[in-house]
Amino acid sequence: MELGHLLFTVFSAFFGLAVGSFLNVCIYRIPKGMFFKEKHSYCPKCGATLKWYDMIPVFSWIFLKGRCRNCHEKISARYPVVEALNAVLWTLSAYFFGLTANAFVYDVLFSALIVMTFIDIDTKEIPNGIVLLIIILSIPLFFTARDVIWWQRLAGAAVISVPLYLIALVSGGGIGGGDIKLFFALGLVLGLYKTLICAFIAIVSAGLIGGVLLISKKVKKGFELPLGPFIALGGVLTVFLGDMTVNALRALFGL
Repeated sequence: MELGHLLFTVFSAFFGLAVGSFLNVCIYRIPKGMFFKEKHSYCPKCGATLKWYDMIPVFSWIFLKGRCRNCHEKISARYPVVEALNAVLWTLSAYFFGLTANAFVYDVLFSALIVMTFIDIDTKEIPNGIVLLIIILSIPLFFTARDVIWWQRLAGAAVISVPLYLIALVSGGGIGGGDIKLFFALGLVLGLYKTLICAFIAIVSAGLIGGVLLISKKVKKGFELPLGPFIALGGVLTVFLGDMTVNALRALFGL
């Protein structure tokens, strides 16, 4: 690895941590409709305004032993998990794509998917703003990512979302509108073949996790499992492994 590439990768790791702290704010405030109403970060338990040294990603949580400095109530482990996850994804993006426009696009995509994932877990809803952001992110890829032809991005937007929409119309529900919109947006980013791989990963992983939860009696029959996190998982894995998977399938079937 060249020195410039190495420095960019290290920088992405630390900056990804910092952005991860902001993502926690988004996850907490967006569902409450208070994103622009509060200027300072505060403890959700006691309302105390947090100092800068209480908001150092991951390290502050460890130093405070997972508790608020003021009220000593537990701070969810989700906060350092989100920060670390964002840092890992940004580091991998820098390593695989280098200092390119695509790397920056994928960084924002990964962060948006993290926010969407935890909001969907909490509320069973996918914010339209996240979907719109992903659609906007797809625009530069039409010009900078030469591995996917423009019409394949349009086909990717329709290949899963349109059948799901038709099924939802016929069945009168059962499939979340947010999931359909998310597949549409990711299809523009991934293209036709990678969107199919993304959907396969999402369906299989959701089925496995749902099955494990039912067998272990962690949930009851009829439990609504949010699909957004699994779509996000499929999207992230496909960004990194999609080309290799598509090439392997083409070689296997002689395409």
